[in-house]
Amino acid sequence: MKLIQLRHLIAVVEAGSMRRAAKALFLSQSSVTKSIHQLEESLGVELLNRHAHGVSPTAAGRALFARAKIIETELRATRNDLDAIQGAKGGEIRLGVSPAVATSLLPQAILNFKRARPKVRFHIEEGMYPDVLALVRAGELDFVVCLLPENPRDEELAHELLLRDRLTPAVRAQHPFARARQKLADLLKADWVIYRRERTGRDVFEGMFIEAGLEPPVGTIECTSFACALMLVEHGDYLTLVPKQLFSSNNPLRSGLVALTIDSAMPSWNVAVFYRAQHELSPVCRLFLEELRGTARSLAAPRRPTRS
Repeated sequence: MKLIQLRHLIAVVEAGSMRRAAKALFLSQSSVTKSIHQLEESLGVELLNRHAHGVSPTAAGRALFARAKIIETELRATRNDLDAIQGAKGGEIRLGVSPAVATSLLPQAILNFKRARPKVRFHIEEGMYPDVLALVRAGELDFVVCLLPENPRDEELAHELLLRDRLTPAVRAQHPFARARQKLADLLKADWVIYRRERTGRDVFEGMFIEAGLEPPVGTIECTSFACALMLVEHGDYLTLVPKQLFSSNNPLRSGLVALTIDSAMPSWNVAVFYRAQHELSPVCRLFLEELRGTARSLAAPRRPTRS
C-alpha cells in the first residue's frame, strides 16, 4: 500500500468515476485504474463497486477512504510543522468561506498575509453554515469564515465573532434611489434581487419588511450566486441586501454599489471564524488567525475623515 495509491483512491471516491478522477489528477484514466487495481491486490479486497455510470466504494473502500483522509490531513499538518521550524514562512492553509464573506473580509486578510509570507499556500472552498463545519471537524479544513445567523452550538469547534454588522439595501450609483434618503415603504415597488442559498436568505428579506408592518415585495429575482446577484444590481435598476462593511473606507475590495440610507432598523449580519482547538492549529494557521482578527478590527474601525 503506497501513499500515492491512497491519494488516487480519495480522488476516485470523491469524483465517483475513474475518468473524472483522472482528469482532476491530470493523469490518464488507465494509470489511475492500474493504481487502484494494484492497491486492491496488495490488500486482497475489492475497494470499489464498478457500474455503468461510475464507481462507488465498498464497505472496505469506505473504511480505507476514511483512514486515507486522516492520513492526508496528518501529512499536511506535518508539513506545516516542518515549515514552522523555518519560521512559519511556508505551509498550507485550507479555508471554507461563505459567499458574502468571500467578497470582503477574507480576500483582504489573505492579501495582507501573503505580503509577509508569500510562500504560504491557500486552498479555499465556498460553503454554507452549518454544513461546511463538518469539514473542519474532519480536519479537511483549518478554518471556516462565515455568516453567523444564529448562536452556534457546536461543542467540537471553537469559534470567535469577527465582525458585528448589519445588512443594507444597495443599488448602483446611477439608480434614482441613490440620490436621497429613503423610507422602507418606498422600496416596496422596487425590483429586488435576493441572494439565497437556502431559505434563510428569503426569510431575512421578508422579515425586514414584516417587522416594519409592511407586506414584502413579490416581484423579485432569487439568485443562488452572490457574484451574479451583485452583477445584476451593478448593471440594472435592482436593489439587493449586502453587508454594510462592504462599503467600509478601510475595505479596498468595494463593489460598484452604493448603500442606501434607510429610516428602519436593518437585519444583523455577523461574521465568525470556526476552528478546532487552537492548540491543534499549526503555527502558520495560528498566525493567519491573528491576521483575520486584525483585518476584522480594521474593517470595523470608524471611517477616517478625509482632508479637503
